[in-house]
Amino acid sequence: MPHGTRPAGRPDRRDKPARPKQALRTELLHIENLAAGGAGVARLADRTAVFVPGTAPGERVEAEVDRNTRPARGRLLRVIEASPDRVDPTCLHVDACGGCDFMHLSQHAQEAAHAEIVRSAVAHATGEAPPAIHVHAAHEPLGYRTRARLYVRGERGRVRIGYRAPGSHVLAATPTCIVLASSIAGALDEIPAVLAGSTGEGDVQIARGAGGRLVVDVSWRGEIAPAAWTAIDRRVVEGAWAGARVRMEGAKTPAVFGDPRPVLEGADGAPLVIAAGSFAQSSDRGAVLLARRVAELARADVDAPREGAGEATNGHVLELFAGSGTLSILLARGAASFVAVESDEGAARSARENLAARDLAGKVVATDADAYPIPPRVDVVVLDPPRAGAEGATAAIAASRVQRIVYVACDPATLARDLGVLSRAGFALTHLETVELFPQTSHVETVARLVRRRGAR
Repeated sequence: MPHGTRPAGRPDRRDKPARPKQALRTELLHIENLAAGGAGVARLADRTAVFVPGTAPGERVEAEVDRNTRPARGRLLRVIEASPDRVDPTCLHVDACGGCDFMHLSQHAQEAAHAEIVRSAVAHATGEAPPAIHVHAAHEPLGYRTRARLYVRGERGRVRIGYRAPGSHVLAATPTCIVLASSIAGALDEIPAVLAGSTGEGDVQIARGAGGRLVVDVSWRGEIAPAAWTAIDRRVVEGAWAGARVRMEGAKTPAVFGDPRPVLEGADGAPLVIAAGSFAQSSDRGAVLLARRVAELARADVDAPREGAGEATNGHVLELFAGSGTLSILLARGAASFVAVESDEGAARSARENLAARDLAGKVVATDADAYPIPPRVDVVVLDPPRAGAEGATAAIAASRVQRIVYVACDPATLARDLGVLSRAGFALTHLETVELFPQTSHVETVARLVRRRGAR
């Protein structure tokens, strides 16, 4: 067909006039509930939904509404009638930073909002009312993060550090951060000093490494000043930092100083090594709580009294998206057989190291967990996929003979999508629990347990 022609009668989007841009309008709104992502939901007179960040259910607010976005967005101007759940944020940078988007809510309100977001998503996807949600409250609503990702920019000889501003890639410089644990909070001062004179931008992960000392993982786009390399090396050699890794854009291999791997206390009380730059939960205490609960839910007799953390599961266990083995060390204990699957080679090596350090039998396979075939003899699958969920793994589990599933998720929407597939394949949801791993934010960790209904497959 010649360029620029189309079959007769077929519509061409270029023929449609552009939608006229609507002017911003100030509206009085009633906030009905909180949506996934943290914004309050209100409706205009024509029932158009408007998402207004920084609000609470039940509030009457004045907001500047932009109907040119989908969905419509509102910018909070003032609160006319405040919710009893509204509190004064304890951080001076909360408006500029945007990371702690639930800091205006009480802890109870945050927990309730998380649970309702999960309940609503799962009910919609499965077509059934889910079991009552059990909430695992946070031990420390502030100062809980023992790992964090920061954003750094260097220009005109000055290096600034912080987080990205809400809905943008703009740096919101934060000289302090009250959700960081004291053991890593000093990095907000140290890293700009170390990188002084560098130009460009980068993401910097900070955590505790060997001996509780700081480890730093830098991914940089631009030029790092020669003095910065010397400063990094000096901090590691003198023992101030346990290690550092620097990945330059375009470089084939990173520069490594000391041992840059984070080390946390595992769910069994022994040290657990995390691969440099790979995922781990934001707090040590939260990671322990999650691992222990997952191990309990993986058991066939989940509600029976357990004698100890070592009797965590039984049968043949397959763990998908295993990371560095934070869940593996309990799942492998007492299993008839144990296989962990993780695509990242570094994380897989750390998982093997963590199992070997405990004399635990098990196999760690470095391959795509979302495409891994489910062996016929597997009794229970535990999976902890990234935010995108596990469409491939879910389909494979649905077609398998697996009897139990424990699904750990950081995104309610993709969790609900995958649970819908499993529900239609004959699995029943027996437990649905939220774990408050990210206090002050709209993020929530969810654990779901499913069992195959009698007679299914």
